[in-house]
Amino acid sequence: MGAPFALRAVVPARLRIAGLGAPMYARPMRFLDWLRPAVRPDFPQPDQQTFLLWEPCSASHGEIVPGYASYLRALGYKVVVLMTPDRIEEGLFSRFDMQGITLSRLTQKQIRRLMRQGGAQGAAGVLVSTAGKLPDRPDGTVDLDAVFAGNAPGRVLLVEHDAKGRIDAGAWSPCMITLRELEYQGQPSIVVNPHDFGQVTLKDKVAGRAVFVMVGAARAKRRNQNMVFDAAGALLDQGVTDFEIRMIGKPGGDPLPDRLKDHVIQLGRLDFTRMYDEVERADFVLTAFQGDNPDHDFYRTTGTTGAFQLCYGFAKPCVVQERFCHLTALNADNSLTYGTDAEMAACLRAGVEMGTEDYAAKRDAMQRDAAALRAASLTALKGLIDG
Repeated sequence: MGAPFALRAVVPARLRIAGLGAPMYARPMRFLDWLRPAVRPDFPQPDQQTFLLWEPCSASHGEIVPGYASYLRALGYKVVVLMTPDRIEEGLFSRFDMQGITLSRLTQKQIRRLMRQGGAQGAAGVLVSTAGKLPDRPDGTVDLDAVFAGNAPGRVLLVEHDAKGRIDAGAWSPCMITLRELEYQGQPSIVVNPHDFGQVTLKDKVAGRAVFVMVGAARAKRRNQNMVFDAAGALLDQGVTDFEIRMIGKPGGDPLPDRLKDHVIQLGRLDFTRMYDEVERADFVLTAFQGDNPDHDFYRTTGTTGAFQLCYGFAKPCVVQERFCHLTALNADNSLTYGTDAEMAACLRAGVEMGTEDYAAKRDAMQRDAAALRAASLTALKGLIDG
């Protein structure tokens, strides 16, 4: 209540609560009362109508959690979200209708204790949205005994973000959830693609002008910003100047060329609330994956990128090399695709020059294809739970 704790074990009994005006009387707060929330947090008490949605990764993959919560709620479950509280405080659910969804503030350490002590046993199930953060057995499969200490609920659903390691180890299960169909050794998976971020306003585009948004840390394995700088420079060389590329994420080590400073805006890392706003205001989501770059094989074989989730959720046409559309919901009808690195500039120019009606056709196609992906994902998740 704002009362300082120094060396006294008892807080004064008479307290004035800020904003209430009149004095409030309470029994003395003893030291154990003050300490109890830290050592014995309020664990959820789930029932058979409740699914626990646990994201064990503290730094990444938070953007998929709202979409999985949306699916579980659509299937009739109450949802308790267990994830690092800092991600929630960054506005992860800021656009969401929270009916039927509870956001826990337990730390990861407390969540793991909850699982070991049988706190999930009463639930309809647990969906773990990053299986790679759980311990493995020597054979490469997830060690659920170590996670739940023999107290696992009847249903434990696991989301794998990169299937390659388990497939190579011979430890892959076709019941693992992935965000896309796999293109690796013919292995199957259950595709449940989460891309619901809450309330979204569709945007029209002004002909002859474009705003591109790029999301992700500026590393060669992910964003490849120099390729974007080259394409932006090529546009200026052609006299195309009415465009803006807004980069969200940790900047790379290479400086932004002076001639691009009016056109390339490096925003740095944003919280989810601001990121959602930037994506909503943009015309296109820009990616810079290269089909001949081994570091990018992941994005077209055993994994995907959060940029695609943003395209689906916000109905934004994607600028993407066509090799990375295979087995995703991206296609030439809903996105701007190109073949080689050198063709990126022409693709960006097409985006700048695109008229209002042509843009609306791509945007609406993205919305329809994302809706079809959602329907298929919901059916797949229901089958996995019921099976």
